[in-house]
Amino acid sequence: MDTRNKRPLSEDHHYEPRGLGPWIGRNPWLLMRLFTVIVFSFAASTVAANFSYGLEGKPTLLSAEQIGSGKLPAGTEIGDYVEITGSPDVGEVRPNTVGRPESGIAVVSRYSTSYFYFRLEETGDNLLIQTTQGLPEDLQGERVWRGKLETVGTVIFHDTTQDGLKSAGLPRDESIPVVNTGETPEYLRKIFPAYSAIIALWLLSVAWLIWKRNKPFLGL
Repeated sequence: MDTRNKRPLSEDHHYEPRGLGPWIGRNPWLLMRLFTVIVFSFAASTVAANFSYGLEGKPTLLSAEQIGSGKLPAGTEIGDYVEITGSPDVGEVRPNTVGRPESGIAVVSRYSTSYFYFRLEETGDNLLIQTTQGLPEDLQGERVWRGKLETVGTVIFHDTTQDGLKSAGLPRDESIPVVNTGETPEYLRKIFPAYSAIIALWLLSVAWLIWKRNKPFLGL
């Protein structure tokens, strides 16, 4: 005798089709909240690096001898706060010569922001100084340069920078160190409130995802 239950499924049985497409259709709010978390996670990861840099104290001292030999102080990495003393190696600095070989200064402009690059007499082609929005008033004589350690290959607007350095006759090897004087811990500490707001938004987005998950807005 066949003892299997041959009763038909009840009419109120809910069948959910399988597959990625149907699952996306059933979870639009979960995906929207997850996308929000991903966006703020990306922003928070960038902010975290700036937070760490902003908390640095005294800069690592670099010397012309170290730069010339290609050896940085032990433990020094790209992104560290550094300091070097030297004299700008520039030529004729006038509005119509900046960006050309006769000035020895490269200019890179993007989104209404200008970045200037030049060498130091003591380090020659082995290091570049980067300043933002303008050149120092006095480019004569020895002075102290402090900022974030980068390289020609890691500075902002890579391709545009390569073109600017070429036009000014400056070295373009991507391993050449660059001291970015526009980013110092003191400057970043001034904008910590904005960074704190980004991290707070990220934490709120994570809490929102865990709490609401796939619940629609306004209970709809």
